[in-house]
Amino acid sequence: MSPLMGSRPTVVHVTPWFLPHIGGLERHVETICSGVNSFRSVVVTPRIPGTKKMERSSENMTVLRFGPMKFAESGTPRPLRRTRDWVGRVARLANLRLVLRDLKYEVLHVHRPPLIELAYVASRYRGIAPLREISRKANVTTDGAKPTVLTDHGLFVQPSTSSSLDITWFMEDILSNFDHVICVDRSGFERASSISARLAAPFSKVHHIPQPIDTRIFQPTPLPDTRGLVVGYTGRWERDGMYLLADLVAANIPGVRFLISGGATQKDIRTYQPTFSRPNVTLAPNIVPVRELANLYRGMHILVDFYRGDGCGRSVLEAMATGRPVLRMRAQDTHPVVHGETGLLVEPDGRVIARAIAELSQRREYLAELGRNAGKAVQAEFGLDRVLPQIESVYKAALAGAEA
Repeated sequence: MSPLMGSRPTVVHVTPWFLPHIGGLERHVETICSGVNSFRSVVVTPRIPGTKKMERSSENMTVLRFGPMKFAESGTPRPLRRTRDWVGRVARLANLRLVLRDLKYEVLHVHRPPLIELAYVASRYRGIAPLREISRKANVTTDGAKPTVLTDHGLFVQPSTSSSLDITWFMEDILSNFDHVICVDRSGFERASSISARLAAPFSKVHHIPQPIDTRIFQPTPLPDTRGLVVGYTGRWERDGMYLLADLVAANIPGVRFLISGGATQKDIRTYQPTFSRPNVTLAPNIVPVRELANLYRGMHILVDFYRGDGCGRSVLEAMATGRPVLRMRAQDTHPVVHGETGLLVEPDGRVIARAIAELSQRREYLAELGRNAGKAVQAEFGLDRVLPQIESVYKAALAGAEA
């Protein structure tokens, strides 16, 4: 028996990254690993600088890292960097398969197709037919002998985003190759279910299971008693909506301060440092401990999120859990951000956003009411006691299907 395993069955979690500065995907995986105790968890992920090949994060969770090592963007010329990146992706895919071949486990849980970038390339260059077939084969991580689960963190909501690529064919592949697909957003679940209904058997069993949020750590607290309105941001800095945050800071709204965290590379920090170097801006990027992150949310009055597609990221849910309303961009599916109930929905226009923040700075009681509603909404739907048993039931169903 493998030293990674005990008497309990093992779930291997495949992730595209597991960074030292813990982001939303990392917190999602870690919450499942530490909370579903009837299964042991092994996280398999690419190695990055400052990490070890094997880490025992907790009694129930081991992290295995494989090469070649992923490096942050550097000053390498773009054409050379693209070539280096693709060589690295293919090599990591080959090593991932070797790791999975040698591991003993019962269920494979993939949190992002390992070479999804190739699917985007195949969709962009539709005239090159072999690219789709190569992408299909590249994104199948096992030989079908083990039960498989995939969590959709945004793939099936693609049509509502700013991307014009049609990757429906890839969605069909996912639904054909995985035993179970978990969609964390309602819109993704509806689209996956619609596509699945058109497919000939066999196809995935599609579940809508929201992200698990530890509401014992992210507990509601009163809004801070400060003179100025504190606007927070905790998304990844490489997102395309960062220009809206930069515009909002540059608007110099009287009585408004900013608390900016989130995942940022050194390149991101160099890019935005001139804009964010202001007396009314506090920078705290790359916070790792979740309790520190919870305290960060408690230090703000409202969180802003500039994602323009359907669904809500983990930082939005965590902020709401601590009783903070969210201002985010309009989309078809913004659940659980409901305009005028748990937050505000606006157009992705810098002037509109700045005007909304200026008005909110004079409405503390209204913000407090929105925050209370937000905390109740997350507690009712996203709490660990509600979500983790659903994930555990998927693992058990996958095992039962394999045994049958």
